Amino acid sequence: MSLPKEPRQKMINIMYLVLTALLALNVSAEILNAFKVVDNSLRESNAVLNTSTTGIYSSFDELIKDPKTAEKAAIWKPKADQIRVIAAESYDLLEGFKLALKQESDLDPETGVFREDNIDASTRYFDQKGNGKILYDKLAEFKSKLLAIDPEMAAQIGGKLPLNLEVPKSSAGNTSTGDELKDWTKSYFHMTPTVASLTILSKFQNDIKNSENLAATFCINQVGAVKLIMDKFEPLVGMSSSYLMPGEELTIVAGLGAFNSNVKPIVSIDGRGIPVNANGVAETKFNVGGTGTRTMNVSVAYIDPNTGEQKTISKKIDYTVGAPSGVAVSPDKMNVLYIGVDNPLTITAGAGSEKVSAQFSGGSITKVSGNKYIVKPSAGNYGEHTVTVLVEGKASGKVSFRVKQLPNPTALVGNLKPGPVPSASFKAMGGIIAKLEDSEFDAPFEVVSYKIGAISADIPDYAPVENKGARWDGAAASLINRLKPGALVAITDIMVKGPDGRVRVLPSGLSYNLK
Repeated sequence: MSLPKEPRQKMINIMYLVLTALLALNVSAEILNAFKVVDNSLRESNAVLNTSTTGIYSSFDELIKDPKTAEKAAIWKPKADQIRVIAAESYDLLEGFKLALKQESDLDPETGVFREDNIDASTRYFDQKGNGKILYDKLAEFKSKLLAIDPEMAAQIGGKLPLNLEVPKSSAGNTSTGDELKDWTKSYFHMTPTVASLTILSKFQNDIKNSENLAATFCINQVGAVKLIMDKFEPLVGMSSSYLMPGEELTIVAGLGAFNSNVKPIVSIDGRGIPVNANGVAETKFNVGGTGTRTMNVSVAYIDPNTGEQKTISKKIDYTVGAPSGVAVSPDKMNVLYIGVDNPLTITAGAGSEKVSAQFSGGSITKVSGNKYIVKPSAGNYGEHTVTVLVEGKASGKVSFRVKQLPNPTALVGNLKPGPVPSASFKAMGGIIAKLEDSEFDAPFEVVSYKIGAISADIPDYAPVENKGARWDGAAASLINRLKPGALVAITDIMVKGPDGRVRVLPSGLSYNLK
């Protein structure tokens, strides 16, 4: 569009464009969470499909041993094996794309955290670096190889495959560039938040798993129905409690479980897969953690022998962990321990404080005086860690705590919150600060760098400059000195260093309207 000649209107138009760009860069948390929900659903669907297809492959082993089906199984099993190989290769390739995209979005290998709302990484990785073409070619190659395995299979399932590589139709009126591959990459990955691009990749993985299942099902149907032979048996015994008082009732439940040694159930506890033994039973041991009531979610996926359907049974298990008599460990501030700050604890153990000491599995713990202690988790020790209480050198009890990094601080220009502010007050601040708001901890955050830009009647072109450190210096100081009432100031890409030594980029910037 052409800009008006009148300076005031020109400034207003440019300010509108800058604000629109800033809004576009801040993808809402609700949208990001929605993509994560869809991605989790797709990954769960992939796991279920994988279980179903694995059961089909296992059935071929039995069919080829059976004299009644051996001849046909010998024809179709090699084709099913080809399907398995090309599907696994394509699925794993997309896993590689996911990891590379996270790395492009500043993946922290220790915590697994990356910038989910980054809208530049997908464009850079898939379009500018040419990986969109590689992805498209590999998906097209998978579909082509799959249908080339057998002409009859191609005729039957070719039109049912969910993998569609056509350029999605745009409702926004975007025009075609004439280059189908470039349009395809742009439609899916141009200016797309990283979490959304990961969801798109999971969608293509789901297409691969669905296509594999259709092809494998076609092959097994040419031989016969899935044959499930119950050849393993296990007594199943459970009781209502392992600790009772006199006069209480004990309930015992007993039965017989029948299993197929080739098609085992898939068992997970709180999302973590548990190996299944030869009898189809999963057994695991774990530390029950700190005191209090806990809940575990147990999920068992299996193939219904009557229908061949994939089914899942879920059950919640509740248990309570009591504290050893006389031992108490309580945080004086928060219910979690933070890395990089002093976390005060009060420890009592039914003995004089001079006889009590403590150890901490995730860092250091120091007695201050009496029953007061300071815990300092070591950098990178996220997760659950244990405080062990010792009386005269002997362990008397253990209490677990969650260890987390400090939340992001809030950045401000001095003590000025974003919005309309007096021009003189803004200039007098001299730079920006970063501090935790509404926190029990006085945790110092060091401002490492940021970008600052402005637009006004005297500064018609928005050209942000980088500033090192908290205080305005160099080009940033020169820009601030030029500002007058009516200027719009934007501060972005704010990098801070916390007391844990970790440098992080704050997810949102600042904007001020000088008056």
